[in-house]
Amino acid sequence: MMDVPTPPSVRPSVRLSVFIHSYVIYSLSASIHPRRVRSVASVGSSPSPSRRPGALELELEKMMRDERCRRHTPTRTRMRASTRLTPCARVVGLGDPVTDVLCRVSRADALDILRAVGGGPDDGDDDDAVADVADVEIGGCVAVRDATDLDAIVARVDASSRVTTPGGSAANVLKGLAGIARGTRENAHAEDVDAAPTFTFIGTVEDGDAVGAAYETALTRAGVEAALVRRRRETPPLGSARCVCLVDEGGQRTMRTYLGAAAKMTVDDVPMDVLARADVLHAEGYALYKPEVLRAACAAAKANGALVSLDLASFEVVRNRREALEEILRSGVIDVVFCNEDEARELARGTSSERETRLPANGRAAERPSEETETEAMRYLLRFVEVATCSRGKRGCVSMNAAGERAESSAEGVTAIDTTGAGDTFTSGFLHAYLAGGSLRQCGDAGCAAGAEIVQVRGAEMDDARWRRVAEKIERVLRRE
Repeated sequence: MMDVPTPPSVRPSVRLSVFIHSYVIYSLSASIHPRRVRSVASVGSSPSPSRRPGALELELEKMMRDERCRRHTPTRTRMRASTRLTPCARVVGLGDPVTDVLCRVSRADALDILRAVGGGPDDGDDDDAVADVADVEIGGCVAVRDATDLDAIVARVDASSRVTTPGGSAANVLKGLAGIARGTRENAHAEDVDAAPTFTFIGTVEDGDAVGAAYETALTRAGVEAALVRRRRETPPLGSARCVCLVDEGGQRTMRTYLGAAAKMTVDDVPMDVLARADVLHAEGYALYKPEVLRAACAAAKANGALVSLDLASFEVVRNRREALEEILRSGVIDVVFCNEDEARELARGTSSERETRLPANGRAAERPSEETETEAMRYLLRFVEVATCSRGKRGCVSMNAAGERAESSAEGVTAIDTTGAGDTFTSGFLHAYLAGGSLRQCGDAGCAAGAEIVQVRGAEMDDARWRRVAEKIERVLRRE
């Protein structure tokens, strides 16, 4: 077959079209000269009764796969000034559908409550009946094995200081992306809702559970389709996932989570048809507690050429699921990783023995990690992914990519009343800009703009006016050179 030369300046999509045309000619020649074609296809392969794909077929498959990936890999020159996801984009989130119970308390009261109630971490070690109450860490998230632990915490908080809202890290990110997309359309006075990207959340609830049903309704109201797996009701009932968030006077939150039916999710439960159509998959770090589910979901999305992002979720996840994290990173299916300062510090630690002696006293109450620590953590991540970003709270964020670029963004000077969902909303802003082709600096600025709005409200919920303001800020960020 005669080679068809393609100038370097030709776009990949044009090059692919030329190659497909060439392959049609090749296929026709195969029917005319089958012996010649068989000899070409068999080079370097052992005889087999079943037909193996020839070199050209393999090259065609690779080019088609590369072309799919190219469409979902933003660069600085593509869509720089647009904040709109492509109309056909399907964004999927994987995580636990957790209903948050937000409790306003002082930091001293939060420590007293957690030390009094105990509630051992659900680490699979049945020998530990209760948590080591001397090591309560402000700012973390610990899973408990019994819903009664949450009830005991809530009972110690005045009813007037409690608010219930749908949460969960990946779900919050999708709600944020949907809110920004909606705000963008409203700012542009666009009415074609059929041209909007779609957002679908995958998680597990217990069948017939009122908490799970309310969660689905709230998710749909936020513009996110709920692809929820309903586990058969057990005896006694497990219930759907809940989380108690103790929010102190500084806006910092400390969480205790009961996963219930969400912890029972298996690979067989995952709606692979949804993932097979995904253009973007965002997974929360808590999925590392179900590594086989995370691997299967990422593989299904990657088969469609999707971009895959992962949020490390909490320093406890990095600490307790380090092996699972390293395994998924080494598999090469993750493109973008989000972390905060505490997660970066935990990631940068050395051996397990060093981790034992260097644990911070109280999570976010500990001294902020140095720039060197953040850089060390991101350099580690960039051995496996394209982009890594570390959010720094009031100090903004720092981002790096595999090409060696580094960018820092400043946080807006606002008064934080509640940091619940702040990291997730930052991720929404960053991802929106990234999918629009923003630079590292633009993506970081967009994340900080989104995060600045959410910390001014109680809970991870914002009204449409705030989402329009976020969308407008990001639009301005992406117009900047």
